[in-house]
Amino acid sequence: MIYSAFSAGACGEPPWRAQLLGYSWGRVRQPGELVHLRAQDSPAGPSSHPLARTMETQRWSPHPYTRDHYPPYQTAAALLEWLFVERIDGTVLVLEPTCAFVAPVAEEVRPGQARGTPWADQPRGEGPFGLGPGFDFLDEVCVDRTLSPPAVRLPVLIHATELRKLVARWLELMSIIRAETAGLPSGPRADADKLAYAIAAAEARIPHAAIDLGLANDELLLPSATGETKWDPELHGPWESLHPAAAAGGPGPQLRGLLSEFVERRAQGLELSLLRPQRQRGVREGKILGSMFLEIPGRQDTVSLNSSGAAIWEVCDGTRSLAEVNQELEARFEMPPGSLRADVEVVIKRLERIGALRLTPA
Repeated sequence: MIYSAFSAGACGEPPWRAQLLGYSWGRVRQPGELVHLRAQDSPAGPSSHPLARTMETQRWSPHPYTRDHYPPYQTAAALLEWLFVERIDGTVLVLEPTCAFVAPVAEEVRPGQARGTPWADQPRGEGPFGLGPGFDFLDEVCVDRTLSPPAVRLPVLIHATELRKLVARWLELMSIIRAETAGLPSGPRADADKLAYAIAAAEARIPHAAIDLGLANDELLLPSATGETKWDPELHGPWESLHPAAAAGGPGPQLRGLLSEFVERRAQGLELSLLRPQRQRGVREGKILGSMFLEIPGRQDTVSLNSSGAAIWEVCDGTRSLAEVNQELEARFEMPPGSLRADVEVVIKRLERIGALRLTPA
């Protein structure tokens, strides 16, 4: 089992990031489960894709004790909470919310087989952990400074038991590095999450092989050769059209292409063609005086559906994608295209939440 886990929604990220990640996860038929670790009291609204299972976690950016605003705190803290609440046992693909899948990551790993994205620019030199000057403060907080940290960064593929060993130390070292480098505009301060993860992995004696995991990732700015910014993902308006062919070269072309595809398909309601609502086995249905009732295995109560809910339930027979469910209901009730989409999604998500339906890649 591969758990693709990411944290988003806590630090003001545009919601299209998480939705694009979810769309790309379904698009490549990534095996396993997509887990969205969403900070509590995040702004209302859809911040993930319907394929993702969302878990509410504590907010950690800004840092609850130092008040330092640094989005990677949220990733480490959310993973820590999730791993100790659910006690999962399997492979975890740790993602950043700026990632998108361009190919499935199908390899499951055992302890001792962790994989990470290469970090070519990791600091090197004379100093603790071979990180070079400027890291002497680690002498006071690390016992064995002779260890060699792996030159990897997120995304990371790692067994849950090993991630559980290092994630608390990762979070602690991140805050230490940020505090000790306060006032520096870049360098160690900006890379505190990468440095902290590598040191925590070294201290826990967890080796990492550096490999390309086949994931697209963007940078904050994508400048052209003349220095003019062709596309800034931080300024991308929700669901604005963009033209990857007209953008300058540089990091992120695959992500721009995926976002362009997603924006166009979303405008037509076709991003939902990746999802197929299917009835869970064992659900029994009955009708009394025009109302439908569902008996769901594991629930003591009986769930009632009004006429609209019953119509949606009847169409979710496992043969139609979510987009086709919408089209069927619009035709049946003679409604304009797209007019029922929001209401249908609310009902289907409720039926999924109570265990009557499941959403699977079409």
